[in-house]
Amino acid sequence: MQSQINNNNINNTLYVGMDLHKNNSVFCCKDYSGVIVDRRKVLTDRNDISRYVRSFQNSWSNISLVMEPVSQWYFFADLLQDMNVDVHLAHPMKVKAIASARIKTDEIDSSVLCDLLRSNMLPEAYFSPPNVRDWKEMVRYRASLVNLRTQVKNKIHSILFKHALKHEFTDLFGKSGRLWLESLTLKEPFKSNLDNYLKSIDHFTFLIKESETTIESLVSENEQTKLLVSIPGIKYISALSIMAEIGDVNRFLSSKKLMGYAGLVPSTYSSGDKVAHGRITKQGSKWLRYIMIEIAHNQLRCKRKPGFGTYYRKVQKRKGSKTAAVATARKLLAVVWRVLKDKREWQESAPAVGSQRLLTEIISS
Repeated sequence: MQSQINNNNINNTLYVGMDLHKNNSVFCCKDYSGVIVDRRKVLTDRNDISRYVRSFQNSWSNISLVMEPVSQWYFFADLLQDMNVDVHLAHPMKVKAIASARIKTDEIDSSVLCDLLRSNMLPEAYFSPPNVRDWKEMVRYRASLVNLRTQVKNKIHSILFKHALKHEFTDLFGKSGRLWLESLTLKEPFKSNLDNYLKSIDHFTFLIKESETTIESLVSENEQTKLLVSIPGIKYISALSIMAEIGDVNRFLSSKKLMGYAGLVPSTYSSGDKVAHGRITKQGSKWLRYIMIEIAHNQLRCKRKPGFGTYYRKVQKRKGSKTAAVATARKLLAVVWRVLKDKREWQESAPAVGSQRLLTEIISS
């Protein structure tokens, strides 16, 4: 986030490191020269934190505060911004790489954050706007419902295992499988448990469909969504998931930067003249990595609008399904980046426009 501090008032700026926690948060406040103005533990409550920050506003022209993006950051970042505080988000992994210490306390953490901000050396995380945060909550809510339904299905599989019952249904919870499950004669409490688990599955299915309808109504007219769903294998749910994780695509200077953010690039080990590549880094957004790999697997089912199914099979024959999915996900993410950057729908053979390279050349590199 761009600083709101006027250079003329930099000497009258209070720098605040906030180590945000569930119950209590630790603040370290310093002036421009690094002299500690105040250090205090404050109850993590909107009124207490507001009162503490206001206590400095009459004495300081500007207040610049840094926090890490933990679970409560949405609320407190917005709260402090509404109080005209210049709020920054620290990148946890990069902060750790710069200022790791053998002794770690909340007081030290808040002081380190304050010093990095004060010295203009703070590695910042993406400060996503409210609408992007709402998108994240919507898709993750749906994902949580799917996970809960899967847990219930596993409970039913456990009941069948305990009774040595086997089946040959492709989908145990499809129409035929459900009829079979409901017809089973089991002793109590297993019969009641099974019936209630089936009711729970129906309830979760209803909630999942309800959330999908809400998502579709929200994003169906969105410009980015229209671009993304033109790519084979991407539907409304996956499109919103991608949008929620990427946010502003312009913050990625190249498709490779976006691949790195998704943790889909291979790790590199270099020493002297030797360079070796290992498994993917899995750093960055696990949600983006997950959804792109799911879309990659779906390429085999894209018949009406062929995508990267041929490429997937080609890699699969040589290196297996897991490697094929990761390689295809990288290709797809390059397409996502180009489609969003150019604001042009996917075309299997895109025409060259001016100095712009062919889309097919970009994704085959």
